[in-house]
Amino acid sequence: MRSKQDVEKRREKVHACAQHLLELRGKRPRVAMFLGTGHNEFSNQLEGKKVVLTEEISEFPAGVESSTLVMGSYAGVEIVLTDAPMAPYLGISGEELAFPVRVLRAMGAEFLLLTAAAAAVKPLSNPGDLAVVEDHLNFTSINPLLGQNDELLGPRFPDMTEPYDNELAKMAIEVAAEAGFPIHSGVFAAIQGPSLPTKAEYRFLRQAGADFVGMSTVPEILAAVHAGFRNLALLGITQSVNLAVQRAIDLEHMVDAADLAAPRMGSLLSGLIEKIATL
Repeated sequence: MRSKQDVEKRREKVHACAQHLLELRGKRPRVAMFLGTGHNEFSNQLEGKKVVLTEEISEFPAGVESSTLVMGSYAGVEIVLTDAPMAPYLGISGEELAFPVRVLRAMGAEFLLLTAAAAAVKPLSNPGDLAVVEDHLNFTSINPLLGQNDELLGPRFPDMTEPYDNELAKMAIEVAAEAGFPIHSGVFAAIQGPSLPTKAEYRFLRQAGADFVGMSTVPEILAAVHAGFRNLALLGITQSVNLAVQRAIDLEHMVDAADLAAPRMGSLLSGLIEKIATL
């Protein structure tokens, strides 16, 4: 169990990193983003960009894969974004998964938008479609809130009744409708990976209530609820799993589906920020 001194050092590291980034940008962000593979073209639309590699920030946990952090503005909204949520299969701890979330919150961000790829076990969801996460199932075996709690970072027992913000979800559905592309909603099951589920596991996940399955996002959401963010998780569907006639996964088809979802996701994010600017 961590000592009181260890907990204080963790908090100090979070705030030192946040302060370092704020000094580089000179402005506090309102929106934070973790953008999955193929969804980061939105960053090209930011104005006054400042790009930082996390490996250049001494406070970031050693051993975590280097990622790119971008600060800028869109539609008058200050934004800080980074690469996709770190997958549990990388072998990193819950604390390491939570660290970037806590830093972005300490910088002043109120909203957290996450995007990721996922398989759909929900009927009528097609590769290339988008989805809004309404709720989740955590099968990653990771909870970043384990251990001694720091009340200055968040409550000991954060309420998880509504980890995803209903107002943001409605906005996302409205933007998709206005743009004219399909968007679904449902429960996201996060698994540890990196192996894909077996046929029996997909059937189990569907019976457990899952509509979509992926390998990231949920540990960060747990940390985000703890930190006090308003959260929205968006999915790009890369495969549709037919539980009755399941075939081997075609990675080329998954890449094609991701390519189809990417511009839709970029459009969705742009529209969301424009709506958030009015809040």
